[in-house]
Amino acid sequence: MALRFQTFRCALCFIICLTAAIAIGLGAALSYIFFHQGTLWLLLAVEAASFMRSTWSLIRKKMFNSPQTVASETVGLFILFPFQLIITLLAPTMTPRPGLYTYKLMALKVFSVTSGIIHLTYTLSLVTVAILTVPAFDPDVWMRDIDSSPSPFPVGIISDYLFPCFGQHHSNPQSSPRSVSEGPPPTPCLPTCSPNCTFHGRRTISIPKESPYGSVSSSAESLPLQEAQKKGAERKPPVLPHTLIRIPNATERRASIFVELPIS
Repeated sequence: MALRFQTFRCALCFIICLTAAIAIGLGAALSYIFFHQGTLWLLLAVEAASFMRSTWSLIRKKMFNSPQTVASETVGLFILFPFQLIITLLAPTMTPRPGLYTYKLMALKVFSVTSGIIHLTYTLSLVTVAILTVPAFDPDVWMRDIDSSPSPFPVGIISDYLFPCFGQHHSNPQSSPRSVSEGPPPTPCLPTCSPNCTFHGRRTISIPKESPYGSVSSSAESLPLQEAQKKGAERKPPVLPHTLIRIPNATERRASIFVELPIS
């Protein structure tokens, strides 16, 4: 089973929350070992904001029944993007007072940089995929629920848009008339058939030229029911196309159907 985008996003937000919480705890515990605490306080503020943003993104829909749109997710990530970039670059250069270096400081640097890298990667990936979805499939993707099912980012359609020579076409198939495949020879109409019968085949019999009636197209007169039964004529329905039942593709699964219910 393919990994759903909703599951992947929730796992990513949980990892960001976890690394940010550990970085906040370690930073608060090691505040006494730094000469200049400006970088430390910036780190704590950015990690706290990242923790709150990820937590809100996780619980917004479940607790408040409010969808987390792609636009709101992107805006929240972009606001913290420059600060996370600064923390990722400055955290490895943080130095303590002489003689106070501990392994906790190394852990603080590791969790701070890890949280920043995950945040930056997630931001760039989400924006790139959303921008590609606009011309490839859905111009209103920014207003879609990011946790909707199916995902607002159809990977198959986007890959076909980027590599049309190697992908499969997901456009809606246009219904074209299909001719019935060649099957057994048509069976004669029955006496009870209507003149416009399309279920059975039609046969014509030619009457000699001296007949004043010319050629007659017979439906009931051609072969009576008794003669057809004696010859064991087997009535078979026409061969139907093999595409009557088809699994919807990625585009059709995301298409909406307008249903109007009149109120009497």
